[in-house]
Amino acid sequence: MPIDRAVLAKLASLELKAKYIVEGFVTGMHRSPFKGFSVEFAQHRGYVAGDDLKHLDWKVWGRSGRYMIKQYEAETNLVAHVLMDGSKSMGYAGSTAYNGMSKLDYAKLCAAAISHLIIEQSDAAALGIIGDGLEEYVKRSSSKAHMPRLIDKLEKLKPSPETRIGQALSDFSTRTRRKGIVFVISDLFDDRETVAKALRRIRHEGHEVVVLHIMDHDELDFPFDGMVRFEGLEGGQEALCHPRSVRATYLKEVESFLTHTEATCRGAGIDYFRLDTRTPVDVGLSAYLLKREHLASSGAAGSAPR
Repeated sequence: MPIDRAVLAKLASLELKAKYIVEGFVTGMHRSPFKGFSVEFAQHRGYVAGDDLKHLDWKVWGRSGRYMIKQYEAETNLVAHVLMDGSKSMGYAGSTAYNGMSKLDYAKLCAAAISHLIIEQSDAAALGIIGDGLEEYVKRSSSKAHMPRLIDKLEKLKPSPETRIGQALSDFSTRTRRKGIVFVISDLFDDRETVAKALRRIRHEGHEVVVLHIMDHDELDFPFDGMVRFEGLEGGQEALCHPRSVRATYLKEVESFLTHTEATCRGAGIDYFRLDTRTPVDVGLSAYLLKREHLASSGAAGSAPR
C-alpha cells in the first residue's frame, strides 16, 4: 500500500511519522531487511575423532602441541546502534528539501524510523548523538517502552556548535563490546581520513556498518545565482561571491568528497547509501531497505557479520 505523503506531512509527532514510514516500507516484504546473528567464542574442549578440523585452534596447538576445538555460542538477537550527527551543518535546509526539512530533521526521522523497525522486530536499539565527540548515548533496549525515550532524545536535539565525527566514532568503539549493526547518519563533514579511519576501525571490530549519507540537494547541485553571501554554519566564515564563478570548482570538490567517501566504505565492506533531502524520507529509506533485502536474498550482501 503506497504511503500518502500528504498524511505523512500532517503527522505532528516524530514517533507517529516513524511508525507510519516503517509500516509503509515493510508492507509486502517477506522478511525483515535486518536479521541478527552473531557467533561468540565460548570455550575450548579436547579434539575427538570426527570433529570438523576447521574448528581446531592452531594457535593452541602451536603453543602446547594439544589439539583443541573452539566452541561457540550463537546470539540471534540483533543490536542496532544508531549514531546520528547533531552538527550545525546538519541544520541546513535548501529550497527543494522535502517538506522544508533540514538535514537534521531528515536524519532525525531516519533515526526514528530505523529504531522503530528494529524494536518492532523484537531486537534492541541504542542511540548515540554525534557532537564534539559522542556527546550522548542512550543504551540499547528491545522494550517497546524504549521507543518514547529515543524519540524524546531526538526531538530535544539541538545542533552542536562543533562536531568531530571521527572522534565520535572512535568514542563509540570504546563504549561497546557487543557486536551489532552500526548506522551512521550524517553529512560526514569532517576530515576525510579521520572519518575513514574511524569507520574502518568499527568495521574491523566486527560490527556491520551502514552509512546513510545525508546531503541537501543544494549541496549537490549548487543552484545559486546572483551575488550571494555564503556563511559557514560551524566555522562562522563568510564569503560574498557570484556562484557562477566558483560553481565548477565547488562541484569538482563535492564529487571528489562523495567518490572518496563511497570508495572508502566499499573498500572496508561498509554499506553506503546516499540520501538527498529532496527525496521523501519514506521513499529514500524504502529504496535503501529494498536494495538491502535484494542483496541479502541474492547472497551478495557482503561479509558483514550478523
